[in-house]
Amino acid sequence: MAPRITVQPDALAALADELARLASALATDGERCRSAAGVLDAALAGREGTVTGAVATAWADLAGALAEGTAAVAGTVRAAAVAYRDADEELAERFGAPVLPGGDPSC
Repeated sequence: MAPRITVQPDALAALADELARLASALATDGERCRSAAGVLDAALAGREGTVTGAVATAWADLAGALAEGTAAVAGTVRAAAVAYRDADEELAERFGAPVLPGGDPSC
């Protein structure tokens, strides 16, 4: 027998929201790093400024890539929550309201 999997659509939706907030924060951090790269390059003369600016730009690129990936995962998790919720509603409609052992509806 296959193991039972229990999914809580509301918990999945909350996880998707948290991931979306994380993606936004990562994108903001990336923008700040990119902005700092220009300042560092200009503030430090010569090779030091060039290298420091390049490192900040690399961090900005990394933060941007993480933001995009995290946003994609958030979208996937959100879609899964919607799909599970839709499947639950379809099953509920198909089987109707549960009936107690005495024959009375439970709702």
